[in-house]
Amino acid sequence: MKIIPCSECGKPSAVNLAYAARHLCAGCFITHFEKRFFRTVREFGMVRPRERIAVGLSGGKDSVVLLHLLSKLRKKLPFELSAITIDEGIKGYREATLKVAKKECRKLKVPLKVLTFKKDSGYSLDQMMKKTNAAACSWCGVFRRYLLNKGARELKADKIAIGHNLDDVAQTVLMNMMRNEPLRLLRFLEPLSDDAHLISRIRPLLRTPEREVAMYALLKGIEIKYSECPYAHQAFRQHVKGQLNATEEKYPGTKQRILASFIEMESLMRKGIEGQEFRISHCSACGEPTPAPRKGMEEDERSRTCMHCRMVGQLR
Repeated sequence: MKIIPCSECGKPSAVNLAYAARHLCAGCFITHFEKRFFRTVREFGMVRPRERIAVGLSGGKDSVVLLHLLSKLRKKLPFELSAITIDEGIKGYREATLKVAKKECRKLKVPLKVLTFKKDSGYSLDQMMKKTNAAACSWCGVFRRYLLNKGARELKADKIAIGHNLDDVAQTVLMNMMRNEPLRLLRFLEPLSDDAHLISRIRPLLRTPEREVAMYALLKGIEIKYSECPYAHQAFRQHVKGQLNATEEKYPGTKQRILASFIEMESLMRKGIEGQEFRISHCSACGEPTPAPRKGMEEDERSRTCMHCRMVGQLR
């Protein structure tokens, strides 16, 4: 086998970055990976001095790597770091990643808060799926977002750091376009309205390909669990992911171009809605934030109740 030298230092390469036509050795790849992470944080002003950042920590590769990188960043930038893990109650799946999350938090001396679907609603996700014919991801997404936001507010966090990588972001952009949900896409990077109950989210890995997150974890000896949620096959995202990966394989750099296009479109769209008011309401049942009825729409009991509480009502 022909040994390809590192494009930076000439040592034997370990990683091929096809989209950049570069080969990097382990050391140069780690340096490149971390520099891109810190540059992304600066580019979008994601972390400010003395802020409280809560990491949405699933125990999977993306969130664990994110936790390590933010822990490294706080040595240069003074801010408080904590983590929140959501236990959905998926038998044979969440137990392993929860163990990893607890172990990594102990290692990095990061306080961890664990919240469960069961304690919140009285049902685990497995139990929910026995009571409804809906897709698991639709229910899980609502409950996870609800508990992450609530948990972060209880920790007095200024922001929630999410482990979405480049692949996740590119998939989300395509999915929202296919579903004709421009406002959902528009608020992806930044909320459309301010509300004390709504904690804004940051995605420091948005420029980092999923494959490189896994490679970084491997080279740094970070423990991760390669397991897929048993409900993942139901998701529309899986279809989009397969199509996007096939396109990236044939046309390297496709995912980066989708992200660049989205960032440019997002800026233009925000200019187009300047002066418009986007209000946040509060659920009449639990008090958590929920979208206010659109202008011209009559407010009723359903519109005053958040999706989380409506779903809990269906279960009961």
